[in-house]
Amino acid sequence: MISSVTLMVCAFLALIAGINAANPKWSPLNATELTFPLLRGGSTSVYTGPTPTYSNSSILFAGFSADVSAGSPRLNDVWKLTNANGKGGTATWSNLIPNGAAGSPPIRSNHSAVYDAAHNRMIIYGGCGSPLQVPPSCQPIANDVWVLSNADGTTGTPTWTQLFPNGGPPPARQAHQAVYDPTTNSMIVWAGQNGALGENCATYSDVWVLSNANGLPPGTQNWTQLSPTGGPPAGQYHSTAVYDSSNNVMTVFGGVGMVGTTCQTTNAVWALSHANGIGTPVWSNLVAQDATGSPANRGNHGAVYLPSSNTMTIFGGINGCCGNPTMNLGDTWVLSHANGLGGTPVWTQLNINGPVASSRYNNVGIDTVNHLMIMGGGGTSGGIHDGPLWGSWVLSHPNGP
Repeated sequence: MISSVTLMVCAFLALIAGINAANPKWSPLNATELTFPLLRGGSTSVYTGPTPTYSNSSILFAGFSADVSAGSPRLNDVWKLTNANGKGGTATWSNLIPNGAAGSPPIRSNHSAVYDAAHNRMIIYGGCGSPLQVPPSCQPIANDVWVLSNADGTTGTPTWTQLFPNGGPPPARQAHQAVYDPTTNSMIVWAGQNGALGENCATYSDVWVLSNANGLPPGTQNWTQLSPTGGPPAGQYHSTAVYDSSNNVMTVFGGVGMVGTTCQTTNAVWALSHANGIGTPVWSNLVAQDATGSPANRGNHGAVYLPSSNTMTIFGGINGCCGNPTMNLGDTWVLSHANGLGGTPVWTQLNINGPVASSRYNNVGIDTVNHLMIMGGGGTSGGIHDGPLWGSWVLSHPNGP
């Protein structure tokens, strides 16, 4: 691990367009230089949407710092990146809620976050609550739900409210995935890990739906566990999940699975139909493990979905786990027919022209109007450059020429 003085590059990229004649290209966003609080990993970020309808902002919450001189703390602050897709002006970070502010959720990392764009509300769930990064620990593990109203600060003062859903709750977890269904105002939570190490480590293969997830009246929040047939996928934590709300399909890729107390990364693609619980949910294996032409096994990567082309794009990640040798990945791949409908899903690796964002694990967002994938936060694992990164990038035309 290295100090914040030697760390550079927390990341930001952007991507995905329908098939067109343009070439994919990385461009540094050149966001205003950041100070220590944004050098972190294990955070979450959501994208509000482009102007003029939305504020074109990325909202980042919590995570851990690798600044040894500061005690390598975990955090609970909220940051906003304006002009997040690189269009319309200079990208600038600002601190919406300071670390340790009264009324905030407890510190955490490896939680999940989704965004209700219609009401400007970010919803977070679970994560690691340990105040220490070294030695590795996730305890106490969380299963609480919080909503940040006025999340980007444009409609009022950002304010946290804890929700207390009926039903369940799901077992506390970290490194899970969550997606949001705006049609039913539901948060769909998939898999995760219990935060323990060694023989006490356990992963989850369950799917839960939180109704009335944005916390607005008159609805009340309820947890419901789904009972899918088929599957489940083997990559049960540090995977990625994307959601096609029009067809109610959640697609998951990669992640880490446990065989006894031994973990292994995966590269299979699975789709869950009727993912919001309306209808009978079914897991389907779209691309088999180690299928020819697939990306390398990985976890901790980023993924986004573009409805107009029915494509899922992934970037980066780590191809090792649980103390095994790791390698940070910096490749970008696009999966066609990502929801399993309309044709056979096929992976294509993008050949990027010009400079490329450094290898990392990361969080991402998607600007579907301008066809850009946006990444906020990130880090590296293993070797001299272990730790969080900063810097901002946009990847255009990710589907290739």
